[in-house]
Amino acid sequence: MSKPREKVSIISRENNYKSLDIRLLEEELLGRGIEVDTLTKRLTKNLSIRNIGYIGHIFKQIRSIATSKVVVVDTYCIPVSMMSHDKETTVIQIWHALSAIKKFGWQTVGKKNGSSVKTAKLMNMHRGYDQILCSSDVTANYFCEAFNSTKDKIVKIGLPRIDYILTEDSITEEKIRNQYQRLKSHKTILYVPTFRGGKPVDVRKLAEAIDFDKYTLIVKLHPIDKASTEKLEMRGVIYDEIYDTYDMLKVADIVISDYSSLVVESSLLKKPLYLYTYDEEEYKEKTGLNVDFRQETIGKYSFRSADELSTEIERSYDYKALEEFRDKYVDVDTENCTKQLADHIEKLLER
Repeated sequence: MSKPREKVSIISRENNYKSLDIRLLEEELLGRGIEVDTLTKRLTKNLSIRNIGYIGHIFKQIRSIATSKVVVVDTYCIPVSMMSHDKETTVIQIWHALSAIKKFGWQTVGKKNGSSVKTAKLMNMHRGYDQILCSSDVTANYFCEAFNSTKDKIVKIGLPRIDYILTEDSITEEKIRNQYQRLKSHKTILYVPTFRGGKPVDVRKLAEAIDFDKYTLIVKLHPIDKASTEKLEMRGVIYDEIYDTYDMLKVADIVISDYSSLVVESSLLKKPLYLYTYDEEEYKEKTGLNVDFRQETIGKYSFRSADELSTEIERSYDYKALEEFRDKYVDVDTENCTKQLADHIEKLLER
């Protein structure tokens, strides 16, 4: 194979499509005349025929890595961690979340929802990164633990998604409101619970506590949790599967989440944020949490009771507390993060 050249390889096994971060970065790089090879194909932990077919895709990844000077990954990549790459090639881990409210990677090894020590070592889990993108010093600590890495590899640049979150888009907003006419006459509460591995999400208690004469509840479930979660047939409850979560953030008046990094991302918009943490103790035991909301400025907005949460929604909101939380977990320049990342990559290509 040829030696690495002025080419960028972007690899993800998170989805079968290009994520928002990948789309924005790819578009920026291509606009600069940089060759980009993007490979996205989902790989699950379950044994299946589909995963056996992934082997052929791995060979595509190997060839792409071998012919690229910069490799960008947003999760664990088998060839990156299992094989050595050319010294002229720089591998950048951008991860697919703005922070790490819940533990992952090496932080969860040996836990019920994590990998075994044997598997983690066998697969060289998260080995091979030259640089790790990060949006704050606090998150850098979590990432170093999760990737079993050192702080000298941290690069403080925000994910491209920050640009999209902070950009007003009246056209998309109008599309969503036309799709769901109720949003034109009611305040919108967006509920985005984190991934629970197929365990049912408690939507009912939250829905029963909300005043639907005043609000509409939009629920965005993780794809794997949809099948196990009861779909309520209630006036005012909408299960959206049409629009991206970041599109829905644009029409939301209030955001409710839990252990998802969305709590950090939504804090950029200065919209009231509440945390519905009804299963916090169980989640701590099975997966583990990096962030203890009781120690955060927005801790007063963390509730295990849906009734208490709905009562708090009617009170005035402490935006200063939200701002302090945001500044703690996003302490990078949020002006055109896509350009910043592309600039950084271009310098590596010219090196």
